[in-house]
Amino acid sequence: MEQFLQRFRSYIETHPLDTGDEDCPTVLDQLYQAYAESHESDPLEIQAGFAELEAFLEALPLSDNNAVFSICCRLCNHYERKAFIDGVQYGAQLLLELNKST
Repeated sequence: MEQFLQRFRSYIETHPLDTGDEDCPTVLDQLYQAYAESHESDPLEIQAGFAELEAFLEALPLSDNNAVFSICCRLCNHYERKAFIDGVQYGAQLLLELNKST
């Protein structure tokens, strides 16, 4: 079995995956993209948070309102991506640690 794993690892290293999408160059990027696109609507807690933000932004001129809202959405997207990738990496690390102990 170990010989098979070494040969498979060697093949993967010498034949890198071409995802065909420069925005998603890795499998992890593609997994995140699929995850992000699978959400049809935000949970009620997030909807309420955006409504609260919009209430504060109403006092600003439209261009400033849009700029702040855009920054908030961009930050949310970055945090969502980081949390997803961290979760996958923690899961993989946990699997490695569990396999070591058996």
